[in-house]
Amino acid sequence: MIVLSDDPSEVAMRKRRDPSATEDDGPRLISLQDKHDADRLLQQAYEAGEFDKEELKRRRGKVYAAVTPRDLWKASGHRTGSRERADKAEIRRSIRLQLAIVAFAIVIMMFVLLGTIINNQGGTVDTPIFPWEWGSSDN
Repeated sequence: MIVLSDDPSEVAMRKRRDPSATEDDGPRLISLQDKHDADRLLQQAYEAGEFDKEELKRRRGKVYAAVTPRDLWKASGHRTGSRERADKAEIRRSIRLQLAIVAFAIVIMMFVLLGTIINNQGGTVDTPIFPWEWGSSDN
């Protein structure tokens, strides 16, 4: 009988062994090797005369501070990394939620506007509201 515990170190080991656990574990991060590769490309660009020593120092600091592939892409001057955002799915999900909230607010505002118009035109006293009352001559 295998018992799985919730010890953080064991959870991390299970995720490392389980290939399906890496599918939705958040944004992809860069490794130290990626940072070293970007540093090497910056050094080559400096030697080619593309920028000066101060620019190299500034970019090198940004490269080693980068966490996501997009940060690395911006810090290295578009030499390595990925242009694509790591949190694109979360952004799309939040935009859909915001659009749904705005659509709901518009529907509610239309009901309030309609109620205000009806009230300002004398209200609904002796006015047939329901479709089955529309044809009756009792009004």
